[in-house]
Amino acid sequence: MILKTIDSLEEFCAASEPAIGVFGSRKWLQVYGTKLTLVGIYKDEHQLIGGFYFMHTKKFGLTFLKLPPYTPHCGLFFVSQSSNQSSINNFSKEIVSDVCNYISSQKSALTVLAFPSNIIDLQPFIWEKYKVIPNYTYRINLSKTIEDIKSNFDSKNRNVISKALKEQVSVEENTLSKTDLFSFFNNSLSTTDANIYTEELKNIFIEFSDASNSFSLEAKKENTLIGVVFCVFDKNVCYYLLGGVNKASGIQGVNNLLVQKSIEKAKDLGCITFDFEGSMLKGVEKFFRGFGPELVPYYTVNKGKLPVELLLKFKKRELF
Repeated sequence: MILKTIDSLEEFCAASEPAIGVFGSRKWLQVYGTKLTLVGIYKDEHQLIGGFYFMHTKKFGLTFLKLPPYTPHCGLFFVSQSSNQSSINNFSKEIVSDVCNYISSQKSALTVLAFPSNIIDLQPFIWEKYKVIPNYTYRINLSKTIEDIKSNFDSKNRNVISKALKEQVSVEENTLSKTDLFSFFNNSLSTTDANIYTEELKNIFIEFSDASNSFSLEAKKENTLIGVVFCVFDKNVCYYLLGGVNKASGIQGVNNLLVQKSIEKAKDLGCITFDFEGSMLKGVEKFFRGFGPELVPYYTVNKGKLPVELLLKFKKRELF
């Protein structure tokens, strides 16, 4: 196996988009410009059979290897042509081992990288002294009827949605300009503890978003904007990427109503799955859980140089 960087975004995305969907698409990866490192996995000098990506950043004179912001995983994909289970297992182990060696060769002071949920054999990273940590997202199977999906909602969830509707909250689609969407979420995120990557956030709305890959839903009362949800999608999965409400409105159930409408929209688009795209914060996890989804694990690998890791043990004990 040969692993090497790919300079051509078109070459990488021709293989990655069919495998991993919207987060492997040209428009999505262009959000990050030249900050993104694309790595191809080749069977020989010319046969591309897989790949993944990451970002390098520098802080305090140290190099960090991490996920691109607003992207849930490193996009690792690969194609095995074997039908024999033993051969498939061996091939997967070899790929992940080569990926681990490649990442280790970057000699970053800190590496934090998440993998797609279908990548479950990360033993090579454990053997190389990385911490392999389970994370979780929630997913809803959209092949069910919308009535069946809603029947799995927590009763409290259904009640606050009813209250929002009684308050005459309406939900409209794509009523905000791209600039207004960026301004709304930039301001909304600034009221939380979340990191804001302003350039990438702006690029998601201005450069990436269009009717073929994303939608926004706006909650309003008497033409006053009180909440927005923004989702991205491909032919299989719709991802809840961003959501925010105006808490000053005092109306309960606005975000709940927006999520329900997002699920309905995803089903109308023909998506197979609605993915809440990560559910690790305690309050957020509880909110998502109220929609009756399936809990799905995925894994991150974390490793730092000894002084960095010792420092992080005090601040991020759950990761190091």
